Amino acid sequence: MTPGIKGMKLSLLDLGRIDTDDGFFMRGCNAAVQSDPNPQYERRRVAVIAAVIEHPKHGPILFETGCAQNAKEEWPAPAYDAFPLNVYEERHHLDKALEAAGYGIDDINAIVIGHLHLDHAGGLEHFRGKNIPIYAHELEIKEHYYAVATKEDIGPYVPGDLNWELNWQPIHREETELFEGITLRHMPGHTPGLMTMQVETNNSGHFFLTSDLFHVRDLFEQGVPQGWLGRDSFDWWKSYRWIKQLQQRYDGTMVFGHDATTLEELQAQASSFD
Repeated sequence: MTPGIKGMKLSLLDLGRIDTDDGFFMRGCNAAVQSDPNPQYERRRVAVIAAVIEHPKHGPILFETGCAQNAKEEWPAPAYDAFPLNVYEERHHLDKALEAAGYGIDDINAIVIGHLHLDHAGGLEHFRGKNIPIYAHELEIKEHYYAVATKEDIGPYVPGDLNWELNWQPIHREETELFEGITLRHMPGHTPGLMTMQVETNNSGHFFLTSDLFHVRDLFEQGVPQGWLGRDSFDWWKSYRWIKQLQQRYDGTMVFGHDATTLEELQAQASSFD
């Protein structure tokens, strides 16, 4: 195990469950073929996941924020029909999940957004008017604005998440060590500006937070490309090979964008990892 940063701590946040068609995640899933013209359509219950990284010098950093608290009203109706937030109790609200991990909204010193889809950026509503930096890749910020302004991709992106009262800080490089032991990498495929995060802890090793480069573990473990939610297959394969090599190099723990089993297994191991 490669040594990490002393005093670094990672806590995962459970922000609810979404039920949806597996075809959104995995290419070829639920497709009718000659040998099976009437397939049984599979649906999957997936988790909405965020993480708090307690940095020894820079304090609590939030990776992604989950859905808006009133997602059913905030999201376009077709988006909520496809991705209904069917398990969303008070404990899944971002502020309550943070409290359970020992933090308040006002404790957060920085936010990193892996990508700006509505189930990852919705919780930014808690930070409007605050001056904490919101880090997102330059290409993701541009993609969000274009998608909403042209209405070409307004389902996954919603206008309220790119709020001008937030302190946006664009990331331009392919690889950025944001703080010591926290590395952001531009890994497009699902969206043009998606970023992953590598966190180096001292006792628990390295963690790779993938956002929706991999919605579920099947994509990473089986090398299955994304389904209907994939934007660029060529970019996705490049990103897949890159993070696969990094995971092997550091023997890292993978935290996938929506894999409920991974979240539950890790939370059963420990409430936090240092």
